[in-house]
Amino acid sequence: MTELAAHGDALRYEIVINHEKDGNWTATIETLGVCAAGTTDIEARSKIQVRALRAIADRIEADGSVPDQISFAVWLG
Repeated sequence: MTELAAHGDALRYEIVINHEKDGNWTATIETLGVCAAGTTDIEARSKIQVRALRAIADRIEADGSVPDQISFAVWLG
């Protein structure tokens, strides 16, 4: 959905949270190719945001782009 943009732009990523049959929760941000799991939806959401921010930081470091804002929208799958 969202790719890293030039200075002045906002980045918005969608987190999809799923409750698995085994009771665990998974979170995915498809556009960044990151996923995480946790025993609660809050744990999965926290882990995915950490992984997303690391991926975004790597991209900023690689191409020098500087977003003004980074946001996450959460969807229950």
